[in-house]
Amino acid sequence: MAITIQDNPQLITSASNPCVFEFSSTSTGNSSFSFIVELTVNGSVHSYHQRFVESSNYARFDASEILRVIVFSDMITDGTLSTAYTEAIASYSIRIIEKYGTPPVQVGLWTSSTTFYAINGSLRHNEWINTDFSDYDMSVNQDPLFLTYFPRTEKHYCGLTESTFLGSLVSNGLVSYMNVRLYDVSGTLLYSSLANALSTSILKVVDVSPSTLIANTTLTAPNFDEAYYYTIQNEQGLSQTEQFKIYIDRECSQYTSRRLHWLNKFGVWDSYSFTKYSEESTDVKSYSYQKERGQWNSSNNYEYLTEGGERLNHAKTSTDKMKLHSDWIKQDKQNWLMRSLLESPKVYLETETGVFEPVKVSTSKFKLKQRIREGLINETIEIERTYTYQSQLN
Repeated sequence: MAITIQDNPQLITSASNPCVFEFSSTSTGNSSFSFIVELTVNGSVHSYHQRFVESSNYARFDASEILRVIVFSDMITDGTLSTAYTEAIASYSIRIIEKYGTPPVQVGLWTSSTTFYAINGSLRHNEWINTDFSDYDMSVNQDPLFLTYFPRTEKHYCGLTESTFLGSLVSNGLVSYMNVRLYDVSGTLLYSSLANALSTSILKVVDVSPSTLIANTTLTAPNFDEAYYYTIQNEQGLSQTEQFKIYIDRECSQYTSRRLHWLNKFGVWDSYSFTKYSEESTDVKSYSYQKERGQWNSSNNYEYLTEGGERLNHAKTSTDKMKLHSDWIKQDKQNWLMRSLLESPKVYLETETGVFEPVKVSTSKFKLKQRIREGLINETIEIERTYTYQSQLN
């Protein structure tokens, strides 16, 4: 009479992908046998589940459908350098006990798993089965990655008045530090701000916008004025993340830059500025009614007037839209941009520095274009503003 947990999820995984425990028992031959699974989330018992044998003496339990509705990611709007993203991650564990007999009753002792973590991510199937989250975890990897699929072969741009963010995993939950380095066009180090303490949390988001770095580190606006690009690197003990390079976008353009931020596959934020011509439009919907052509006057005569009208508007609503055009970009950046942005459920338009307005991306399909056919690629997407204008009542 023994339960064995045969397989566990990764220590950290994405909540919208399977979070599966596989387990077995030596007692499955008993009548009316089943497993009772107790799920604990964030330190409290969440629910109980009955599982039956699926193969030989094995069964499984997938916690993802519960976890994915618990975690969520809010946009960071207050200019905080480092945010403990506690609402975008949940801890979970299970206990299992056998149940069998006539009538079936619980038998024996509970078998417990260790604690695991689910972040508000959702990877495509092939990404999920090939992703090792230790590649992103500073506590177990000495050169982890930041939580983005942005192609490292391409240039990541951010204007001096624009925002950009990076997510990081530290499974031991201890303090880590951020190093910022500014370089000139030749790659010579100009200035640095080292060992900026970050929030003590497993999942953290760092606001690495120029304005936020100036407000929260030793770097100054004149330092950034001299720089061509800057790098972000987090460290804890012997572990150091990749040096994520951000180029300062100073391109002069006759067009207004439109910067979008969206929830990426890891549950943190990616950003991109559409710098070419953008076109705003409005869809107006009318609510009308029809009345009789004439009316009684004060002399009790029924008269027909030109100013009376017959078909009139009662009210109107307006929905604003915007068509955005990207710069000319290469294949890898186009593939990342269109897939990551169009598949994201949460998108914001940065209307001014640190001010974010939720929008809906109405473009509903995309192609992963190839350089061999397309060369440099220009993309167009359409967005809808989410606030509807309502007119006065007539």
